[in-house]
Amino acid sequence: MVAMMVFAIIAVGVAFSLTLALAMGNDARAREVATNLAAQELDLNRAAADVFSLLDSDRDYLVNGTTFHVHRDASWITSTGVDANCGSGGGQLQYKRLNVSVTWDGMRSTTVPVKSDTVVAPGNKINDPTLGTILVSVLAASGTGSAGVTVTATPSTPANGAVAITDVPDPTDAQGCSYVLKVVPGNYDVKISRANSIDVNQGTTSTTTVGVAAGAAASVAFQYDLAGTFSAKYAANYTSGSTLIPNNLDTTVRSTYGVYTTTATTNALSRVISLHPFTSGYEPIAGKYVAPAGTAPSCLSVDPARWTTAAADGAVGHTPAAVSALPGGPAVDLPVPMGVLTVTGLSGKYLKAVSQATAPLTGDPGCTVTMTYTFGALGSGNQQIGLPYGSWLFYWGTSTTQTTLVPATSLAVLNRGVVAATGVVTLDPRTVLP
Repeated sequence: MVAMMVFAIIAVGVAFSLTLALAMGNDARAREVATNLAAQELDLNRAAADVFSLLDSDRDYLVNGTTFHVHRDASWITSTGVDANCGSGGGQLQYKRLNVSVTWDGMRSTTVPVKSDTVVAPGNKINDPTLGTILVSVLAASGTGSAGVTVTATPSTPANGAVAITDVPDPTDAQGCSYVLKVVPGNYDVKISRANSIDVNQGTTSTTTVGVAAGAAASVAFQYDLAGTFSAKYAANYTSGSTLIPNNLDTTVRSTYGVYTTTATTNALSRVISLHPFTSGYEPIAGKYVAPAGTAPSCLSVDPARWTTAAADGAVGHTPAAVSALPGGPAVDLPVPMGVLTVTGLSGKYLKAVSQATAPLTGDPGCTVTMTYTFGALGSGNQQIGLPYGSWLFYWGTSTTQTTLVPATSLAVLNRGVVAATGVVTLDPRTVLP
């Protein structure tokens, strides 16, 4: 048994040594291949006809049954001696620094990737000490470069010496970069555009003014992406009957960037809205939400989350669920909850609703900005209508003027709220969660 124990110890040591030797041999052979691939990549980069085409990249090679991964980092070196990209300013662009790293499948955890560096200078002179450069960076909602965006630069007002640019800048590359070279010092309006795209301010184009100095690079950054498409579904929280909504209804969407309000021109219960595709999505609110800003008027009652006072039955306000859409992807449903009520005795008449700053129902946060929503001619019998949450007075009349107050006896809330004797209707968004 002692002899067997000694033999086992020796055998394990020999097996480990053989395994380690094989692993190190394989690692050495792989490192040799990786070194050749890195050298090959740098040679190809030095032969590139256009230094602006050298961007970050990844490619794979299969050699002797092993897959090798070649990654290239590309950055500009400016006259200030630091690495730069299209989103940073500073001195003039001089040459590109390229760093190539190679890894491979099955490499040991202690093995360091093979790395090689080089610099590549432009084939033609791109700088002039009396002129400047504009570096344009366009990022998608995900934070990656947004390619194929059209870039223009025109003299601003005041121009401060700026002149029209004769060479049209290239569209943004795969890293979202575009370069405006040899620019006469002055102020320029840099504008970006691309079909079906939208910026963080929900604009289909975006413009920023930048000042350019001689011998320096000015940078300007945008966040711009293919639009996310939302199909707003109004009064989706009340499915009984057919609901008539205002023909000029405001819809507010809230994101981590802020609030944005758009106004409809029809009373369709479904409406397509194009928005910047924030990954965190949008919270939908019927009506025009106006946040508090010092002593300026605000409108809070349309936002269910602002109803912070619990009702007698324990119901409280809840933020509408956020909905997100993919850039350039299919439309996604955006349910927009609303208060619903019936109006009787006004067949064929025209109706309008006017928001009220004071409410008879405890918990309404109020709306000191007057909102007026109009409806077309009402149908026969009881007309079911939808409105943003909050307190409202109703007036009826002709297609041009509606001045006669609708009495409380002609109004009844269907989902939640109260009708005061004065005719003020308060639509309550508070709910009791299970």
